[in-house]
Amino acid sequence: AGAAAVAIGIGLLYSEQVRILVFDPRVSVSGNVQADIELPAGAPFEATLAAAERLARAGERVDARLGHTAVASIGLMAGARDSAWILDIEQPIRSHVASVRLKLAERPERTVSPGAVARLWREEIGDTSDLARVEYITARVRAQPSVAYAVRHEDEATLAAATRSLREGLESIPGLYSVTDSQGAGKRHLEVRLTPQGKAAGLTPAAVGAQLRASYAGVEVQRIQREGEEIRIVVRYPPERRRTLAELGKVRILLPGGGAAPLANLAQLTETRGPMRLVRIDGRPTTLVGARADPTRVTPLAAEEHVKREIIPHLTATYPGLVLEPHGGVRDSRDMLQTLAVLVPLALVAIYMLMAGFLRSYWKPLVAVAGIPMAFAGAVVGHWVLGWTFTAMSLFGVIGVAGVVVNDTLVLLDRYNRIRHEDPDLPAIAAAAAATRHRFRAVLLTSVTTVVGLAPLLYERSDALVALVPLVVSMLGGLVLASIFTLFVLPALVMLVEGRHE
Repeated sequence: AGAAAVAIGIGLLYSEQVRILVFDPRVSVSGNVQADIELPAGAPFEATLAAAERLARAGERVDARLGHTAVASIGLMAGARDSAWILDIEQPIRSHVASVRLKLAERPERTVSPGAVARLWREEIGDTSDLARVEYITARVRAQPSVAYAVRHEDEATLAAATRSLREGLESIPGLYSVTDSQGAGKRHLEVRLTPQGKAAGLTPAAVGAQLRASYAGVEVQRIQREGEEIRIVVRYPPERRRTLAELGKVRILLPGGGAAPLANLAQLTETRGPMRLVRIDGRPTTLVGARADPTRVTPLAAEEHVKREIIPHLTATYPGLVLEPHGGVRDSRDMLQTLAVLVPLALVAIYMLMAGFLRSYWKPLVAVAGIPMAFAGAVVGHWVLGWTFTAMSLFGVIGVAGVVVNDTLVLLDRYNRIRHEDPDLPAIAAAAAATRHRFRAVLLTSVTTVVGLAPLLYERSDALVALVPLVVSMLGGLVLASIFTLFVLPALVMLVEGRHE
């Protein structure tokens, strides 16, 4: 029966009846839902403001759908990201970025979570293909994209094509949103190349650049002291001469031999647009592609498995030499699991050594540790019954229950050893039964009092504590099967080892 319980727990996880979400977005939620938007670099401020106002109107519709009980106020900032409530830093003014923040009403007036508000907000906003980037934030700490990859290739054209294919693949997965990459177009640039006439006149690109900088940015010609303050006098073209490309071609360039000529006669102007970001890993051109998963529709692990099975083989076959590596939240999840994969076995070895010294036996600690898989199965079944997702907090709850299992096992095995020591001729079955009867009350009361103490947290729905509920579910479900293990399975295991010799 114990082996069947463990198999059921593993089956529930493998069949995704209990969904796995390593990092729960409800952790460290705030009282705000914020959308950071980014238009193509160089976009006019008016376009950015219009896009931000569209998001603000969508927020008003969300509040109306929820009966005007969810959103207390809506704030808008265009020209910079409103990160005052995340990081207290100053940000440069940029015309193509903006933030819209929904300040949520306090509970119990608000009955929905920040994640639910963000989900409804995305539905109301609709298509955001005209924006370069949209990021929704519900936590106090800006989290990494939950599904992200670093795409590398030596050829930049191949890299751009592979990036587009990966983006299309991620956008086709239901439940993924805010799919972005680092290949957005940057600001517009004007390249000035001297014509043969300009070279014949003795000009150099540096000399032309210096004169253009002076004409547009200005040259300081004097400083005046007035009433204890210093006033800088800057000379440059008036605003109407600095607004159009036609006026740029009319700029008078001073010639080394004397005189001046229009820039259009001396140089050729070419407009270019470089990438917004340059990313390299190990010296190779790289693009970062990321997306966020809606846990109610798909988990990051399920999305990652779909990408690994369906998308990556097609990309590597289509673009030879392409390298895709986990990045962002995927890498963070793997790093945490790899750390636990090292630390948990070390902790089990330490527990074994302590128990072996205390019980003066090599096999009895192994019997005690056998209760940990049953506690894990109980935690998984608890998540399945109550409908919760298995998270990193759930895993920490299993680790906590493991300590209770070891404690109860020590109590029972210590009593078993004393009975056998007092009467060496007593059969193992009688000693195991007697030890279980003597320690039944202690084991049962330990589990019952812990369950009763933790049970109220199952009904906790506040934004600050809801992330702890999976930990409580793990401990409650694990304690139930751990108690069954200690009182029924453990004596049976003792009989398998010692009773078979009789």
